[in-house]
Amino acid sequence: MDYQKILEEIKSKVDIVDIISEYVNLNKTGQNYKALCPFHSEKTPSFFVSPTKQLFHCFGCGKGGDLISFLMEYEKISFQEAISMLASRVGIELSISTPSSLTKDKFYKIYDITANFYLSKLKESDLVKKYLKNRGIDEKSIEKFKIGYAPKDKNSLYKHLKSHGFDENLIRLSRLINKEEDFFQDRIMIPITDSTGRIIAFGGRSLEDSINIPKYINSPETPIFKKGDTIFGLYEAKQHIRQKGYAILMEGYLDVILSHQYGFSNSIAPLGTALTFQQLNKIKRFTNKILLSFDSDKAGIKAVERCMSLLLQAGFIIKIVVLPQGEDPASLLQKFGEKMFKIHISKALTPVEFYLKFSDKKTLIEKVNEALSQISFIRNLLYREELLKELSEKSSIEELTLREELKKISNKQREKNFFSSKGKSLLLNEEEILLIIGIFYPEKLDFIFHKIDMEMIENSQVREIFIKLKDNFRKENFSINNFLNNLNESQKSLVSKLIITSEINEESINQNLMDCIKKLKIKAIDKKIKEIGKSGDKEYLSKLIKEKRDILRFLNEGL
Repeated sequence: MDYQKILEEIKSKVDIVDIISEYVNLNKTGQNYKALCPFHSEKTPSFFVSPTKQLFHCFGCGKGGDLISFLMEYEKISFQEAISMLASRVGIELSISTPSSLTKDKFYKIYDITANFYLSKLKESDLVKKYLKNRGIDEKSIEKFKIGYAPKDKNSLYKHLKSHGFDENLIRLSRLINKEEDFFQDRIMIPITDSTGRIIAFGGRSLEDSINIPKYINSPETPIFKKGDTIFGLYEAKQHIRQKGYAILMEGYLDVILSHQYGFSNSIAPLGTALTFQQLNKIKRFTNKILLSFDSDKAGIKAVERCMSLLLQAGFIIKIVVLPQGEDPASLLQKFGEKMFKIHISKALTPVEFYLKFSDKKTLIEKVNEALSQISFIRNLLYREELLKELSEKSSIEELTLREELKKISNKQREKNFFSSKGKSLLLNEEEILLIIGIFYPEKLDFIFHKIDMEMIENSQVREIFIKLKDNFRKENFSINNFLNNLNESQKSLVSKLIITSEINEESINQNLMDCIKKLKIKAIDKKIKEIGKSGDKEYLSKLIKEKRDILRFLNEGL
């Protein structure tokens, strides 16, 4: 299969901005778009997408490349799988069968069969069904979330999977079995799905509340499951989130299950871990508004603070539902029903109200400064303005004074970002400029390779890219996109950075080209002069000095 031709056809039908904007919140800045990077945690956007060059680059973590590179990194899929994903989007039929895709299909199958096994064991256990009933979970919720039961037997699942013909290696890699013993034993089993509804993991809830065993445990990570990338209930909630215009972010599985049962079907939860930008990017496909509803104890308040900070930085509009002490969404719904939960939702606090009421800072000034610090991360100017005015009204501090303080905080953050980015200068040297000219103007490459030796290129990565250019640029189908596919990820990252940061003036291309070659040749001769100077070979030294003069005099001839 000619992947290059397929890739060219796909790229002619898709736009990198359209695809990446489904994963991150892109904002236009000049000719490019920028966003918070989906591949590392940051407070100031350093992730850029170029629509004209169809490339992305993050100046924070260094990741970059074309749309295929983005999908491979974000979705954790192979090159062939990324092509297949885009091909299906634009209606190109492919018959790709790769080892990685086959393995993933087997993982999905083994998890699906395991879910059915747990379901069958639940139906056999009146004790577990009674437990779920006592927790307020009805038959419809059991069916909707495919809730099951992992029996006490140490290897009942292992035997079941063997009976279905799964080999030992796949069973071991699935992490459902640990040394021929079932990973989950005597637990309520809650399937965790991806955004398409495929089961990729399980959450297991202990039937007894004991300090000796953890209440909840999740499946270990596998090729199809990464905790930090997954949101529980998103598949079941996504259409309701779109309809209602916001999501309710909760703490636990049972909170979400009971909330759906009582009509709050836009409820979701992280997987017992700290919220990540990857999870937020998944939510942002459906909404940029979130209600936070965590436990009202000290730990819950701290969790809200952590989440709120991340959500504001990621561009979400948020409110906080504060429940009575000792209650969580599941217990509140069980005791008082949906009306009481609706009342608490209607009284949800803004970030300003939350900080002024629940911050552990002692003085008003400290609380206000904490609120201003969070407001400074908000890029939506209307939302920032709204919260600033509210803070002024509720703290009785002049709005002008708050604006001045906010300006100071923002300046400090910019200064911090400036100094933290030292050493990442975007000023290009002659090797990098020459590389960019060669990529954009391949007709100049014959001249470049005629005038310089590869040994003159000191940067090993730039030299390797030039060597690959030399091997490829005479091919009929040479293009930037085709060439990128011949590079490794670090080389792609360098090229994407150079392309996105370069503004080439066509009128001065020849002059820039000659300047770069001149500098490289002179640098190479200066290096030799320094070496020969130590040896005392005056005759060869004179020859090099003459050669340097000739370069300065004659190099501008020949274009």
